[in-house]
Amino acid sequence: MKSHISQMFQQLHGQTHHRATEGQLRSLQTHNLHLERVLREKEREIDQLRNQITNFEARLQELAGKDNLTGLPNRHLFKEHLIHSLKRAVRLGYSLSLLLLDIDHLKDVNLKHGFEIGDEVLVEVAKTLQSSVREIDMPARWSGEELVAVLHETDADGALLVAERIRNRIAGLNIKDPTTGKQIELTATLAVTSYPRHGNQPQDLLESAWEALIKAKEKGGNTVVLAD
Repeated sequence: MKSHISQMFQQLHGQTHHRATEGQLRSLQTHNLHLERVLREKEREIDQLRNQITNFEARLQELAGKDNLTGLPNRHLFKEHLIHSLKRAVRLGYSLSLLLLDIDHLKDVNLKHGFEIGDEVLVEVAKTLQSSVREIDMPARWSGEELVAVLHETDADGALLVAERIRNRIAGLNIKDPTTGKQIELTATLAVTSYPRHGNQPQDLLESAWEALIKAKEKGGNTVVLAD
């Protein structure tokens, strides 16, 4: 009899312990779910903060007037420079030219060789442009694969000579495929426009240069063209 009662107490104790364990397990599971939700919310907040930091850094670069990759002035600073330079050219009566450069097939280079090589191409072309113009001129990065430069006191004929020199130097750049070690063939298309031949407003020069560049690219690129 005593043995039977003892067994009953043991069973009751075991059931009570089992229920307590289940309760603790459910409590831990609930707590874990809560922590996972909190963690996901924090991760979203971190992602938002990272995006804000990226946007702030981009804005700072813009305000600083510098392109982060190439080190050249950015489009914002270039536009201001073009406006003031053209006003001065009109006032003093000297020529001014605008040079627009597009790296041929840069997207194909990115796809075939990787974006790091594409960035290297941009940096080297930017260096080539900068070393091919005078200190008084302003080379800049306009957008993805387009670079631009103001050539002071330079007429259309003079700007064409500068553009052709730049095109030849770009074709001679020694950038190799990191996998095969083979040299990557690079070419560029350059369009030239000038004051007073193509207008006396920044937008006139920019639009005529873009139109000439697009036509040249449609014909295969790797050339220097003068705007109509």
